[in-house]
Amino acid sequence: MEWDGDRVVLEAMHQMSINADRVGFMLHGAVVRSLSKGQPTKRVGERLVGLNPSKPGEPPRSLNGLLRNSIAYRKEIQHRAVEVYIGANTKYARALEFGNPKSNLKARPYLRPAVQKNRDKAIKRLVKGVFPKKARGRR
Repeated sequence: MEWDGDRVVLEAMHQMSINADRVGFMLHGAVVRSLSKGQPTKRVGERLVGLNPSKPGEPPRSLNGLLRNSIAYRKEIQHRAVEVYIGANTKYARALEFGNPKSNLKARPYLRPAVQKNRDKAIKRLVKGVFPKKARGRR
């Protein structure tokens, strides 16, 4: 049997690409779930105001679901590397995650805790099936 390293790398990258989508989908769900707690609201003119906002350190409570609906992931494959990025696409996402001293807003992290909580599971899922037993030299 002859070693075909290029073929092994191609197969591994293909499996990692499939797994990266699975990881992205899993992390997306975890972040969305962390943002799924709502709160009572009332209208003040044209504005919707939350009556029971989250406390600093807790994930933000939802008013209208804009932040939750903006959560997305993408994968990038470059030179034998697969990366998964997850984030939010609203003007206030960063301020909620990290806080904003200018507006006296304390951090209400939602992204980092969800990713950190699922880190080990994501890593295992990312490499699952990349090097099947038969490719590891099992006899």
